Amino acid sequence: MTSSPLVPEISLNPLPQSDGSCQYTCPTSRTTILTSVNGPLEVRPKDELPNHATIEVIVKPGIGVAGVRETRLSSLIHSTLKSLILTNHHPRTLIQVVAQIVQAEDHTSLPLLLTPLLNCTILSLLIAGIPMRTVGWSVHLAVLQHPPKTVKTAEGQVFRLGRGGEDEMETEESEQIVVRNPNGEILGQAESSHTVTFSKEGEVLLIESMECSQGSGGQSADGQGWDISDFLRLAEEGKRICCEEGVEIIREALADRKVF
Repeated sequence: MTSSPLVPEISLNPLPQSDGSCQYTCPTSRTTILTSVNGPLEVRPKDELPNHATIEVIVKPGIGVAGVRETRLSSLIHSTLKSLILTNHHPRTLIQVVAQIVQAEDHTSLPLLLTPLLNCTILSLLIAGIPMRTVGWSVHLAVLQHPPKTVKTAEGQVFRLGRGGEDEMETEESEQIVVRNPNGEILGQAESSHTVTFSKEGEVLLIESMECSQGSGGQSADGQGWDISDFLRLAEEGKRICCEEGVEIIREALADRKVF
């Protein structure tokens, strides 16, 4: 589906042998993810939970072998899915999620990979019919002090985040530039990077923020380089994108399947 410059390309059930699968391509960074979901399956005795299903998330890199980065991505996805999946519906079983990074301009950048991985996984869970209490959507927001230089952006991808108070006139200097789902070049100019995930009801599911140390592209992760009021305004915009645009993307993608 490619009806808008900001709508991802989604292919459902590219792996018919799995219970549910999806291929997802970010429209701006062109990061492509392929996920498969299988379950409920028989679980190993040592992983069996008496009252809940066990969730297993495996992230496979596009280049080389899995390492610390893929382990971190798996952990973030796992913690998000635990708050979505009704694991008590299938106790003593396994729900397995396998995500393959098919294409990425920067295979080492966690911020560029996390949002496509989350969105693709949620779509695969819906296709597989895994019981969930709600659905969620993720968006990656990069904060810059000035408009991205020499980088082409899609219509609607860039917006301003005003800093002025009620008694303070806002100027261009008092505003920050926010880019939705940036590519690697824009991320390299960013001051901070924020991946936010919300349920369709507006509940926070995940916030993963990184201070980019004035354009280092998200290499440091102390998370203390921005004003809290700025962050709250940013999170509110991320919530709007996830709850309105994200939910609409899911509805359109699954319109013929009557699963959402």
